[in-house]
Amino acid sequence: MSELPKRIERLFLKLDRAALAVEQHLSDLLFAIYGDSLSESEMIISADEEIDRCEVEIERECIRLLALYQPAAGDLRKICFAIKVNNDLERIADNCVSSAKMMRILIEDRISVNRFPLFRDLADLVVDALHQTTRLISANCDEQFAISIIKNDRLVVDKAYRDYLESIFAEADQFHNHVNAVYALTSIGRALERIGDLCSNIAEDTVFMLTGEIVRHSI
Repeated sequence: MSELPKRIERLFLKLDRAALAVEQHLSDLLFAIYGDSLSESEMIISADEEIDRCEVEIERECIRLLALYQPAAGDLRKICFAIKVNNDLERIADNCVSSAKMMRILIEDRISVNRFPLFRDLADLVVDALHQTTRLISANCDEQFAISIIKNDRLVVDKAYRDYLESIFAEADQFHNHVNAVYALTSIGRALERIGDLCSNIAEDTVFMLTGEIVRHSI
């Protein structure tokens, strides 16, 4: 094996570890949310620095490979995939952090997401979407597996997000003194929905890496 494929292989191992770290980040966030734990939320915010450091390291390696080897065809697609997925993983982590920051508002207002059963439905779907996306990165799954993640986001996750919002607004008369809490509840739901979108983005990029076909907006 020549040097470039070896370095791409090592790059993908780093990307796989980053995906696993982000998946754990989401798990930690939900643990904090379900437990109404401010201390756990603050730990998530603090841990984001390590994920940011990893993102920069992967990006620098991608730039080095492009500059040193001027790759073409499949190798070029793999490096482009790594650049885009690396950025999406960091954005998933950022959505976890923004949700963790909302926890202070909910705890101060003594309002918990646990009063909204549809939140857990949304969260479970997003956890599964991210887990499947991590598999997509680490196991070199095929095109159809990637397409199933895209369709799941558009048909299932988005609907769960809308249902969760409707369950909040159905109780709007009980929140007239808690405007900030309503904002926090909707922001956390929006962050989860956005994580689903980013998983879909990664799946789209996987199809491009495998086939060279851009499927964005076409599935």
